Amino acid sequence: MKSYSSGSLGIILISLLMETETSHVVSPDPVVAVAVADDDVILPCSLLNFTKSAGLIVKWSRSNPKDPTGKDKVVHFYRDARDSNVDQDESYRGRTSLFKELKNGNVSLKLSRVKLSDEGNYMCYILVPEPNSLVHETVIPLIVVAVSNPVISINGTKGSGVVLKCEAKSWYPKPEMNWLDSERQVLPAGSAETHRDTEGLYIVRRHVTVNKNVTNTFTCRVQLQKFNFTRETEYNVPDEMFPTVPWVWIAVPVLIVCVCGLVVGFMWIKYQKLRKKIDFADQQIQELTDELESSRIKSDQRIKELTDELGTHEQELTEQLAKLKQERAALVSSVDNGCHRFSFSRTLSMSLSNKPLRRNTMAHSMTEKAEDEETNPLHQTIRTA
Repeated sequence: MKSYSSGSLGIILISLLMETETSHVVSPDPVVAVAVADDDVILPCSLLNFTKSAGLIVKWSRSNPKDPTGKDKVVHFYRDARDSNVDQDESYRGRTSLFKELKNGNVSLKLSRVKLSDEGNYMCYILVPEPNSLVHETVIPLIVVAVSNPVISINGTKGSGVVLKCEAKSWYPKPEMNWLDSERQVLPAGSAETHRDTEGLYIVRRHVTVNKNVTNTFTCRVQLQKFNFTRETEYNVPDEMFPTVPWVWIAVPVLIVCVCGLVVGFMWIKYQKLRKKIDFADQQIQELTDELESSRIKSDQRIKELTDELGTHEQELTEQLAKLKQERAALVSSVDNGCHRFSFSRTLSMSLSNKPLRRNTMAHSMTEKAEDEETNPLHQTIRTA
């Protein structure tokens, strides 16, 4: 087993109790013990209503899965009012003791200088010969956790920043590592590198690139969240460790920004001018559209007026046509009557042709007929028609 210095390795011991018989046996709440290397841990076990320690037998043992016979390791043995560790396992020599409170029923085991190999299930076996030779047994799982302080170092530069490396050795089980800034915010960092040493302990490394700020203070945090245990190391990077940026590195970005600004400004001005032209064209199109719409409305109104006027004239002409048809019918009737009268007068004149002065008489008759026609309104209307 590897040895650990008291300043670099811490051990968390978690003891969870499981009892097989409840009579007289006290099983306290699960105990979490935190200790540095060479510290001790208490595995609790006690009896209730116990007043006599005479004849008391206490045996602490640990299960040994590697033993093919299934025999447990003897951790501590007490009988006849004294320790009897003849059969004690060699790995526990000089590191175990019972509490000096046996008369109060406290048979808890004190395990000193805990090692990772001490992890396992421990059995507290109690025999009380009086009054009825009662036997009690309690099982206590012991979990050992190894931790150490992380170490921070500078691992070079990158661009305008400094690359920091955090390394944590001799951890068990596998821990989680993060970088924090001065405001306790988690920094983006590379993936953690995890390895195991010859003892099976974990070695964790993680790099981060930091830039110069007000404090230049950064923290590496390593933790076992399952056991609520954390170790941190704070590191302050000196100002002179940050690389000096050449003026070209500053001038080139500034020049690029200025050129981009000019291009954007030129494009913006051109866009504004084009936008004004587009707005003016849109305005003219709108005006022409409004004017066209107004002309269309006026044309529709004029067409309606002309349609109404045409309908009125059509009705008047229809009425006049009907009236003319009536007048024509009356004229045709008058003409027919006049023709009948003219035929009668001619016949009468021919009958008188045998008399003397025939021509004079006929001339006289024609003259009278002409006078009658001139004076007759009906004949005047016929001539007019």
